[in-house]
Amino acid sequence: MESSVIISKRVINTINSLQSADRQPISNALSMEFILGLNPESTLTPMQNVIYSIIRFYVNQDTQRKQREAKII
Repeated sequence: MESSVIISKRVINTINSLQSADRQPISNALSMEFILGLNPESTLTPMQNVIYSIIRFYVNQDTQRKQREAKII
């Protein structure tokens, strides 16, 4: 991945609000995908995959928003 990724307060708060059993696997999945470029789906339970998909959407949405703001300025 060649572009920046935004981990917003919304993403951090969402992760911190998860049950402790889900926090680390989902945080690891974010690292796997956005830093290492690996697909993390096989490392998560089906429910964690659903939660991860929502958080991944937040990351992508926040990143796109910041990129649009940067182009305006």
